[in-house]
Amino acid sequence: MSSYSRRQFILATTGLAFTGSSIAKSPKSKAQKISNDHYVDSTIEANVSTSNLAHSIPYNPSAGINKDRGLLICGSGDYMLAWTIGYFYALHQSGVDLSSAEIIVGSSAGAIAGSAIATGHLQHLIAELNFFVDMPHLLAELVVNTKINPSQKRALQLCLAVKDGKLASIQEIGKAALAAHTTSPRNYESTIKRLVGKRTWPADKLYITANDCYTGERLVISHIDNIPIEQACTASNAWPGLKTPVWLGDRVCMDGGVSETTTHADILSGAKRVLVLSLNDGSAQVKQDGLSLTALPNTLQKDIASLNKSGSQTLLVAAGLPPGKKTVDLLDPKLIGQGLTYGFVRGIAGASQVKQFWS
Repeated sequence: MSSYSRRQFILATTGLAFTGSSIAKSPKSKAQKISNDHYVDSTIEANVSTSNLAHSIPYNPSAGINKDRGLLICGSGDYMLAWTIGYFYALHQSGVDLSSAEIIVGSSAGAIAGSAIATGHLQHLIAELNFFVDMPHLLAELVVNTKINPSQKRALQLCLAVKDGKLASIQEIGKAALAAHTTSPRNYESTIKRLVGKRTWPADKLYITANDCYTGERLVISHIDNIPIEQACTASNAWPGLKTPVWLGDRVCMDGGVSETTTHADILSGAKRVLVLSLNDGSAQVKQDGLSLTALPNTLQKDIASLNKSGSQTLLVAAGLPPGKKTVDLLDPKLIGQGLTYGFVRGIAGASQVKQFWS
């Protein structure tokens, strides 16, 4: 199916599937609404080949083979992004240079943080910004401030209702993401570019994940795919119902966290050592603490076991709840400042351990 016909099919079928919703009065107006507001701003040229973006789990052959240092950064909202950047800042201040990683895999919030490290732009931001004054304002531009409408609520609730990572379940979430009436990603993408610092891909060390809304396939974007880095990050952060699905060539993509794997650790299997940054520790307490936006199975512990089995030495650092919190709302913009501060505190406290592991 050509890029044009595939797009038209998706627009038409999602419009028909949700006729009568608060989003559109007819299939035609629904398709036109999506075409005008949802996808055009983030569309790269449709003739860019994206047929090779889909990769089975496990990733084969692993990109981690013969690599020394690997950095795996998981997602889950703007709190995790803020925590990770605060953590990186503390490590930088303590003389730990994570940009020496030979392979970096990032999903969702981890895609932005990983890109900032891979491009070397985080060091620039640290030097140029009054970190704890300016950085929260910059990250706040990533927060969706619009009131949640019924179509968005439906997609968000579905993410919490689907309890298996089967292809059909992921496709179901993808349909809800396509049908949700969300805002244009133009400003979001612009802010990501300010965080990442460039459009060109930083050598061959960076891998960003997303998921195809239509097929449910896991997508892995790298330097060979001719996709601007900020658009790959925007696609990887397109949480169903919250942020707009993004066209990459002829694929319409949602968040990399909506996948059979929580971490995508299989991409760097075999690397000598892997530092894993995660919002949670993969325990049964995760959902009760609010440290997840989905009911999909948490594969963190299983994925780390697989890394260890492949010969990788791993160090897991889990962000967890901010001090004094018994639960957390990952969509609360007030958490950005807390996330930066708590990440910094954790980074200072753990710098010696990371330095020993990384050296």
